[in-house]
Amino acid sequence: MEYQWFEELPPSCPPFDSVECDGTYFRVSHGNPAESEDFFSQKRLAPNKVFKGEGIDDCIVRAVSVFALLEDAKKLLKLPKFKHANIAVVSLRPMDGKIKKTFKNSHYSWWRSKAFDIKNAKTIKL
Repeated sequence: MEYQWFEELPPSCPPFDSVECDGTYFRVSHGNPAESEDFFSQKRLAPNKVFKGEGIDDCIVRAVSVFALLEDAKKLLKLPKFKHANIAVVSLRPMDGKIKKTFKNSHYSWWRSKAFDIKNAKTIKL
């Protein structure tokens, strides 16, 4: 499948071991309902920030963090920056981009395509 990416990606990104999206995921969102900005990468949100850490590279910082398990997304709500945030559930389809299991728990990195429709994201009541 040929993709038009939502943001500019470096060469070899998404990585070769990423797969087409196909499943339901959870994302912390500030909007209620969720807005496109709730599905921006860390790099797009903070373009001048230097991101460091194990497994973090120029490709990963351009992915959107999502979780396969609601419980893992809910854990982030305990952090001060997400104190008043919500959780959005989204069913990702192959046309929505590519995804890869990364980091701990049920965390996935999702490279969003322009085909993703924000109307598919639904804020859930906790």
